[in-house]
Amino acid sequence: MHTCLKFSGTWREQGLAACAWPLARMVMTVALGLLLFLLWGCSRAPDDSRRTYDFTGDLSTPIQVQVNNFVRRQPPAIYVRPMEPLGYRPTALFVPLRAVQQIKDPVTFSTMFSRQIWQVWLSLNAFSALEYDAKAGPFDPQRALALARARGADMLVGGYINHYMDGGSGGTSSLSLAIEVYDAKSGTLLWSMAQGGLMDARQVHDFYLFSITEVNPEDPAGLIARALAWDMGRQVLGWVDPSRQAGRESSWTDMLKSKAF
Repeated sequence: MHTCLKFSGTWREQGLAACAWPLARMVMTVALGLLLFLLWGCSRAPDDSRRTYDFTGDLSTPIQVQVNNFVRRQPPAIYVRPMEPLGYRPTALFVPLRAVQQIKDPVTFSTMFSRQIWQVWLSLNAFSALEYDAKAGPFDPQRALALARARGADMLVGGYINHYMDGGSGGTSSLSLAIEVYDAKSGTLLWSMAQGGLMDARQVHDFYLFSITEVNPEDPAGLIARALAWDMGRQVLGWVDPSRQAGRESSWTDMLKSKAF
């Protein structure tokens, strides 16, 4: 006869078949924990995002893992960019973006939504001063340029909300933005870039020994907006300060596509 250790601390006589299953579950639990630890350390996004994991279950029931969902996105598509670095931090006026698609109360929506993008750009510190004028929207280049000149700003930042779909905490959310940066004095378009992001609906992935549940935030569309704002803002930051060029993600991030804000 063979003996097998129970987690209550008592011993009893069991066959090899009875011992194999709990031992296998214990090994798989440890392996899963190590795997998630490695993914947390190796697949972090370049925007300093955080991912959390929550374990429940024991050796007699399937292990349940909760993972924060993330924003799936590609790098910004840059259509216009300066050839040479600027080398100093200019002042700029940021006006609310214009919503292109049909949406209820587009001016109010754009004013509130654009503030999140402005706050991310403000935190990047690419401009010595970045004023947000909530009353200047929706974005119209000629009108906004005249306002930027009147305010004495070096540059104008505006753009468009090309696509917006808010699926809430349980559905699929997606967003597409276009950002433009102008020289206020000459009216020259310095930067034109666009980017889209997606957060899938909450899903449960069932495996033999464990299950993984994705958890969405309460405001997934806002999270997508901040993620896209970070990516595009980093491009401008690298222009005004070449030492702050946006670095390339690790191979783990590329493989797992786990870019999250």
